[in-house]
Amino acid sequence: MKIYIQSIIVLLALLVTGCAHQIEINPDMANINQAENKSEKIVGYYISDENKKKKVTSPGGGGDKITYLPYSDLESAFYTALSSKYKDVYSVKSLDESDFINEKGISLIFVPEIETNSSSDSLMTWPATDFSIKLICKAIDANGELVWEKTVESAGHAEFDEFKSDFSLSARRASEQAINLLVEELNNITE
Repeated sequence: MKIYIQSIIVLLALLVTGCAHQIEINPDMANINQAENKSEKIVGYYISDENKKKKVTSPGGGGDKITYLPYSDLESAFYTALSSKYKDVYSVKSLDESDFINEKGISLIFVPEIETNSSSDSLMTWPATDFSIKLICKAIDANGELVWEKTVESAGHAEFDEFKSDFSLSARRASEQAINLLVEELNNITE
């Protein structure tokens, strides 16, 4: 009887604490808009190695959680957004990498900051039905001066019938919207 009770306690503890499920939040690249006015400028972007490895855990459904790598997952979409606006785009390993910045003729360096959150109204399934992204993007010039800053916020939603074949669907929808909003903001930058 004692073993039976211990087994029930362990099972209940597992049910209450839930677990974390890995997802990817990268958008469908085919749905990323192109900038309307291409610039001849050469730009860079900087995402620290620490941020590229940053793992975030946020709420899912059924008491479970989801984990993802926001900077790593969104880097290619961020690059695509910048590439649609600018002639050439380079990844900059450090903001202090002046030789590389000067050699490539980089006039602006874009630095993203990503905040995310998720939730679910489902008690039975673990994927998040709602996912939000706040993307703060700053641009600094070759002297390290802040010359541009915009914040975009997005939200993605997916119901069970939609996400049963793509557990990341609400996150992908939010990231697609965030990147497309960034492209709109890039369109407003004048030479």
